[in-house]
Amino acid sequence: MNNLVLNFAVIGFRPFEEIGEFVNVGVLAVECKSRYLSYRLLPAQRTKRVRGCFPELDITLYRTALRRLESELATLAIETNVWTDDSGTGQSHPAQTDLFLKEGSSELFTFLTRPRSSLFFHPVKGTRLAADMDEAVDELFARYVEHQNLTPIDYEEKKLVKEIKQILRKAKLDKYYRECPKVGSDNYHVGIPLAYVPTGEELPVKAIKPLNLSQSSPTRIYTHGDEWIAKVNRLHSLDRMPKDFLFAVSRASEGPEKQAAEDICNGLREAGVEVAEIHETDRILEFAKVVEPEVLKLVAE
Repeated sequence: MNNLVLNFAVIGFRPFEEIGEFVNVGVLAVECKSRYLSYRLLPAQRTKRVRGCFPELDITLYRTALRRLESELATLAIETNVWTDDSGTGQSHPAQTDLFLKEGSSELFTFLTRPRSSLFFHPVKGTRLAADMDEAVDELFARYVEHQNLTPIDYEEKKLVKEIKQILRKAKLDKYYRECPKVGSDNYHVGIPLAYVPTGEELPVKAIKPLNLSQSSPTRIYTHGDEWIAKVNRLHSLDRMPKDFLFAVSRASEGPEKQAAEDICNGLREAGVEVAEIHETDRILEFAKVVEPEVLKLVAE
């Protein structure tokens, strides 16, 4: 059962900040409730990708910096993850106070991933559900660093966004909907491709998120879908949810993939959002309808 909520960040190596190029070399994650810290970095001797991207770089600089980062994370993990009781048994301490934080700081993840002058930065941040912390970190490492199990999720969902835009355009509703890249708070936000934000409102009144659940395996469907369930729940907890939120879903029609997609759809509904099939044009248009406020006219007496 996926009962852990993780904030994760990819660790990128960027030796020349001014040119913007970087290589992913690790991931870290902090469990939201217990603040348990887990991370994984490339071994310092694996430098082929870094050498290929930055042939002019003295590779000793990279190895030294990576080892220093690993030492810092290892020390912090020991301090935050384990405590010793009278019996001498180390165990997770769910009420552990965050260490190494300046006065006024409240979240370990925010502290670890704040912008700073460094060879390392965090090009990707996110939230996901997991049953096991370390296994989740291994999966994130495999995807973002080792490039395993990459799927065309983003490409497929971009196609779905175009489909929805065409539906809205034919109904002359497209003028109301725009992309909102930061729905949430300063510390946590998600991107929504189609949102209606009336003048004077801070949050979307209506939001539409196409979701591709037609991947080739149940694992990929659960992984992608669980990420969005976690995002919705986090927006709820921050009281930053759009008033009405619709997921327009493309999903498999048979086999275990069908069941996985159905589980995700049920999870989204339980999280308080609406779900429609991508081909249910009438439902999507009914949701997307916008009632403009009446314009008051002055009538001469």
